[in-house]
Amino acid sequence: MRLSEVIITMAELFIKVLNPQGYAKIDRYSYSKISTYEGCKFKFKLQYVDGNWVPGSSIATEFGTAMHEAEEAIAKAIQAGQPIDYVAIKNAFIIKNRELEYKYATEYNVPDNKEGSFRTYKEKMNQYLDTYIYRLETFMKQHPTYKIVGIEQAFDFSYDEKHSFNGKIDRVFLDEATGKLVIQDIKSWAEPKKPAELKAPMQFAVYMMAAELLYGVDRTNITCEYDLPLCNMAQPATSPTIIEECEPQIQKLFAGIAAGNFKPSPSALCNWCQYSPIANPDLLNTKPNAVCPYACTWRKKGDNVRDVLMRWQGPEMEACDRKLCLEQLKQLSK
Repeated sequence: MRLSEVIITMAELFIKVLNPQGYAKIDRYSYSKISTYEGCKFKFKLQYVDGNWVPGSSIATEFGTAMHEAEEAIAKAIQAGQPIDYVAIKNAFIIKNRELEYKYATEYNVPDNKEGSFRTYKEKMNQYLDTYIYRLETFMKQHPTYKIVGIEQAFDFSYDEKHSFNGKIDRVFLDEATGKLVIQDIKSWAEPKKPAELKAPMQFAVYMMAAELLYGVDRTNITCEYDLPLCNMAQPATSPTIIEECEPQIQKLFAGIAAGNFKPSPSALCNWCQYSPIANPDLLNTKPNAVCPYACTWRKKGDNVRDVLMRWQGPEMEACDRKLCLEQLKQLSK
């Protein structure tokens, strides 16, 4: 059994000692769960409090997943000291992209206006296959003291007596010359983030806490960065005090959930939300209780992002708002 597995087992045992009945009294959080609450508190309620699980997908997330799978296969070959089968990895990536081109026929071959380069997904695929897919192998040759010690590294640890964090870290490097760790989170962004957008990312604060337990390395010897294959770069994203900087945010988040603060945050992003009856009209018939009556109605450039289906009037009006919203939408669909 590896050291990381022993530490995770000890963490689970610690939780059970605190709570002999199991995990029922421990609220478990992944980064996606945290980011959902940060993005829209009402979406968090629909998904995690009410238990209305509705699968969500988009061309961006599916393209990113395909790239993650390619990067994972390359890292595993390097870690095992085996030749990298680029032909098989490329073929798998191409097949997935063909599926995306069929599934998202309109979006796949249209320039992505959410990025400055205005590349189509087809262009992104070709650039990745021609050049960027070799980045990790080149990086390892340029850093001979680096060793890949974690690939999709799972973690699960107790944050306090009421909350635990779980998830997976894309990649972890150990610099054998210094004993320092480098945590990487792979993103399919076409542009790096602006410095203001990188201030104290809570995701990396959680990853650093996990890495301290998993690898026994002090947080002062851990750095985090976003690996951006489509930008041909890695972007540093942490400071030495990131955990201390993020802990007030974490406490505020937990306090908001405990207090039942689930006020919606309607925006243009509702256009891609699986709980919006505008973006996902099938909900009206398949899961009416999952319908968000407060979704933004923005669909295209020129629409008013302030227009919503219904205005938030407080949690006590939610059931009434949903009923009225469903009635109106069903009338419009006739």
